[in-house]
Amino acid sequence: MEDLELFWDCSYVKPKNMKKTFILLIGILVFSCNQGKNEKPKTTATESTAKITKTEANFDWLLGKWKRSNEEAGKETFASWDKKSNTDYVGFSYTTQKGDTVYEQNFRLVKLNNDWSFTIALKGETTPSSFKMISYNEREFTCENNDLDYPNREADSPNKIKYWINNDNLYATISGEKIELQFEYVSINE
Repeated sequence: MEDLELFWDCSYVKPKNMKKTFILLIGILVFSCNQGKNEKPKTTATESTAKITKTEANFDWLLGKWKRSNEEAGKETFASWDKKSNTDYVGFSYTTQKGDTVYEQNFRLVKLNNDWSFTIALKGETTPSSFKMISYNEREFTCENNDLDYPNREADSPNKIKYWINNDNLYATISGEKIELQFEYVSINE
């Protein structure tokens, strides 16, 4: 108990030793504050896979009306994107053949709880398929769904969607274990 009282009672420290102690404490403080400044932040495997930066995302390059340029002969596919807010983009796509609409889908790129996701709902579906964004930058994004129980999941169903813009053309790749579809769009904005 007497040792503990001496620890708290600084009167036993001589002024000469106090100066050395003070300099030592300042040195330790400065050294400990500088630790990690030159180190790269450590990431987990999940964080490094995600490749999502802390900068605010902007997907305005999606906006407008688009026509698929690599569609099968006899079909025409159109897509349009609108911006509801900085964290909510909505789209619609349809394919026509001989003047009839043969395919429709709604899609949405939305940020909820700091995570971006891409959802697709085919006409007649009650539950959309959702894909979590795993990477993005100012000209592209990639979303993925590895859950086995999302709607329409089959052995050849896609689980990855990538969109990007290049020379004012919009591109998309939809891929899975046994499938990869390429989409090329040209702007048809007035």
